[in-house]
Amino acid sequence: MTFIVAVQLKDSIVIAVDSKYLTLKNKEQNHFEEHISSKLYAWHSGIITGTGEHNVIDKAVRLFINNADSDIEKLPTCLNISRQIREMEVGQHDQIQLSKLLYSQYSENGAKLFAIEPTEEKGKYQTSEFKENDLIIWLFNPNIQSISKNLKTLYSNPRPKASFNQIEDWFDYYISAISEIYAKQSYVDSWMSSSFDIFFQTKDQYFYKHIQNN
Repeated sequence: MTFIVAVQLKDSIVIAVDSKYLTLKNKEQNHFEEHISSKLYAWHSGIITGTGEHNVIDKAVRLFINNADSDIEKLPTCLNISRQIREMEVGQHDQIQLSKLLYSQYSENGAKLFAIEPTEEKGKYQTSEFKENDLIIWLFNPNIQSISKNLKTLYSNPRPKASFNQIEDWFDYYISAISEIYAKQSYVDSWMSSSFDIFFQTKDQYFYKHIQNN
């Protein structure tokens, strides 16, 4: 299942997403197929990813780009439609119903992170904006004992792009910290990969890297 680590910085954002995803086999509620692929989707103002059932997220993003003209106000509706379609295909399942999205967007002061998550009322979604220095962890396996110190260190030392003299130093700072988190957590959670994709975004640029992390 998807493991996401993201940081909302003063002038930028960083998002890391593992490379393994599972899909429900048709009508077989507890049987999954495993795949290895990027789970980051580009749109004109940044990136979109999510956790839950991959087909729900994939179809939601495709509806958003191909049918909703990338109107960000319509992204929750696209997620709801995608959920309904997937439930007609394989029936109801927690992974489908709990699917949620994380997306970034350019702003005057820097990139911003937002979440679209289901509410207690089925079919209703809420959009929230993350605050400066928020550390976002979305995961399937709640056991984070092995990475708790790493997460505390990352949370206590948020460094925006402007704090580095060279942009490569900014990349290295987060890639090094996040690589260790993914390596450790993948030993605990077999449904995620140690490899990951990482995305950096400022007010006018973005950068993408795939980290094999063997």
